[in-house]
Amino acid sequence: MTQQEPSIEELEEYTKRLIPVKPGQPIRFRCTRCGRCCSGGPNVALTVYDVVRMARFLRMHWKQFLRGYVKVIIADLIPHMLLRGDERGRCLFLATRHDGTTLCVIYPARPMRCRLYPLLVESLQPQTLYLDPRSPGVGQGPPRPQPEKLIKQYIEERRRHYQKLHQLIVEQGLPPLQALYQALDEAWQEAEKGAKWADLDYLAALGST
Repeated sequence: MTQQEPSIEELEEYTKRLIPVKPGQPIRFRCTRCGRCCSGGPNVALTVYDVVRMARFLRMHWKQFLRGYVKVIIADLIPHMLLRGDERGRCLFLATRHDGTTLCVIYPARPMRCRLYPLLVESLQPQTLYLDPRSPGVGQGPPRPQPEKLIKQYIEERRRHYQKLHQLIVEQGLPPLQALYQALDEAWQEAEKGAKWADLDYLAALGST
């Protein structure tokens, strides 16, 4: 049985339950390895940088990765990429050990939204960040600093992602899917030339939640 898309009422109710935190404010979170955050998809929005990092980690071209693991939705000219889930809504990269604990098989190259979860960055100039109360790890453990360098990197990647799509679609007049492919190809070439954002050790050094 496939998972149904949430209604607007459910989305509004979920938004009301988010826990606001100020940038730089310490947060309390400890991962419980329950796998719930990886079981509600497809809902992880991806940038071209996420896709390129994951594809390179799996030693495949971005075109192959896109066809196998990404759902593309075109909404009013803008293409949006979501990480696909299985028939139960579980991320395709979520695995379970023999003892029942879960793990991400692409953990070093996981998307930026996954690196930050349950911290949600909902603006390119955030005055407020949010914690997702659905995560059982929220409120557990001692206070810890926010990964400010990672948040900054994520905001910059989102900005560049949408600026590039706007340039290709609005200014140059490319069809949405063609624009997405060109943006992915340009990001791929950047990575091949040694772009810092493509270095997984660099990303790991920026911290996580």
